[in-house]
Amino acid sequence: MRKLVKTIFSINFLYLVLIAAQVAAIIFLCLTLPSVLPLALAFAVVWLLNAIAACVLFSRKGAPEVKCAWFVLITALPVAGALIYFFATFKIQPCSGALKVTAQAGESANLPQTDLLKSLAPAAQKTCGTGLAGYEKATYFADGAEFFSSVCREIERAKRSVFVEFFIIGRGKIFNSFITAVQKARENGAEVRLLIDGVGSAFKISRKDLKRLKSNGVKVKIFHRLTPLPRASLNLRDHRKIITVDGKVAFTGGFNLADEYANITSPYGYWKDTGLAVYGGAAKVFEGMFLSVWGDGCTVNLPADGRFFCLPYYDSPPHKGFFEDAFVYAVNNAKERVYITTPYFCGSAKVISALEFAAKRGVDVKIILPHIPDKKYAFGLSKAFAHEVAKSGVKVFEFTPGFMHAKCVICDDVAFLGSYNLDYRSTRFNFECGAAFSGEMCAAALRDFNKSLTLSHPLKEERLLPHARFYRFILKLFAPLM
Repeated sequence: MRKLVKTIFSINFLYLVLIAAQVAAIIFLCLTLPSVLPLALAFAVVWLLNAIAACVLFSRKGAPEVKCAWFVLITALPVAGALIYFFATFKIQPCSGALKVTAQAGESANLPQTDLLKSLAPAAQKTCGTGLAGYEKATYFADGAEFFSSVCREIERAKRSVFVEFFIIGRGKIFNSFITAVQKARENGAEVRLLIDGVGSAFKISRKDLKRLKSNGVKVKIFHRLTPLPRASLNLRDHRKIITVDGKVAFTGGFNLADEYANITSPYGYWKDTGLAVYGGAAKVFEGMFLSVWGDGCTVNLPADGRFFCLPYYDSPPHKGFFEDAFVYAVNNAKERVYITTPYFCGSAKVISALEFAAKRGVDVKIILPHIPDKKYAFGLSKAFAHEVAKSGVKVFEFTPGFMHAKCVICDDVAFLGSYNLDYRSTRFNFECGAAFSGEMCAAALRDFNKSLTLSHPLKEERLLPHARFYRFILKLFAPLM
């Protein structure tokens, strides 16, 4: 009896039922076509519309997972699915100009070369116009209070320019400290520009706050402003975190400009995040990233010097994507370790395959996820993917004190730091940025990871009820579109 019930509710039995239903429908139409001709024409039109939408879908460039998710939506919702796809992808154009960096440090400076960074540099150059960049010093931040203190201190010293780009800006103490620092920069004669995402900062900052910024001489732009009418471009979001001062120092990482990132408020327990500051030539590359989105493009003439080097990079959808391929390459070439901290974990097939195969090769693969989520659906999705990779030997942990928002990937002796989450949105639909470091910066990231690991517990096995399994199935099905 149990076997019969299991068979009836199996996916294979469902396929057979659907095939039988289609055969019955075809036989019915063949026998009764003269009497139901208008209905048959309506079905033919619906089928034709869906077929055209599917052909357009698979003729375009894009990830297979995204195409499959759209195809399910198109077939599940006749007419409506095709229209949703049309309006969601209609006239999506690149939202930034080209960034070109000339005289990369890795080509002309006599600097030690890390094999992984050296091999990724040509791809970064061809994909997003960057490459190896020299720098004088860099600082790793494991705490939000430290990060924002350093940011405000540098802004106060600005003489020429302060360029700021954030996904989220929220009212509070951090915002007030930022305003004070900006006022001092303006008194020094520095130009201040602020670029914020229209979706990420919606309802977190008011028009009054923006006027306050503008009254202090800040030039403000909103990336894809939220409007009552839906637009396809709203699906592309500016998730970058960039602060550059005089082109001499640049900050990036996971921190947004809001109190929870410095643990002034604690909506999800302790907020764990990371960031970095880089001084020297590499800072000019991040300034170029900002200007390429602010305007129509930017050329950075990078001096061929610096005590150390790193690899800055960015993604600009819908066409420029670097990080996912770089991640897969780094994981596939890892020999000792792959350590990851991420708030959201739902990677593409090639990301998951690379992690699973690395674990099977004997590489120590560890992932730290949040224990207290900020979004329950994202948490459920992350757990679904985490349990999947755990079967192949990937060790997954939950950060016990609260929410793990840090975005770090360590592959052997190279650390990838920046604004990227390990999910479809970051690698497909978001404007993101980051940099890869070896040496002391990687060592600092490794120490921070190990410290976080001591505060984490292994992911526990779950026994889900049927409705919970179905919910996660739907989440995984449409994850590429979220």
